[in-house]
Amino acid sequence: MKSLRAAAAVFLILAVDSSSAAAVSLQEVFLFQATAETEDGTYFHWEYNSPDSYEYHAQGRAWHGRKAQPHVEKLYEQTGISPESTKEELAEAFRGTELPPLERLDVRWQDEEGELHTWLWKNEE
Repeated sequence: MKSLRAAAAVFLILAVDSSSAAAVSLQEVFLFQATAETEDGTYFHWEYNSPDSYEYHAQGRAWHGRKAQPHVEKLYEQTGISPESTKEELAEAFRGTELPPLERLDVRWQDEEGELHTWLWKNEE
C-alpha cells in the first residue's frame, strides 16, 4: 500500500511539473512579438495582441488580421515558448522554420499572468 501511495505521489508531482512547462495557447497570452533579421539583412516580424490583432511582415510586405493570423499562429506553435525558454532554444526553433539563416532574434511574450518575458539572441559565429 505504501508503494502505491508513493507511486501516486510521484505521478502527481510529475503531472504538476510537466503542466507548468507546457506551452500556453496563443489565445491565452496578451502579447507575442518576434522579429528576426536574417544574414542577408531581411527582416521578418510576427505579432499578436490580445484579443485578436495579428501582424506579419516579410521581405518588405505586411499582412494584417486574418491574412496574418495563420503565419503568426504557425510560428508561435513551432516555438513552444514558455517562461523557461532560453534565447538559444528560441533561436533553434526559428532555425527549424523556413527562414533563411538568422543573424538576430528579438522575442517578447506577455503571458496569461501579464508578465513580460523578453529574449534577444545574436549570431556569434
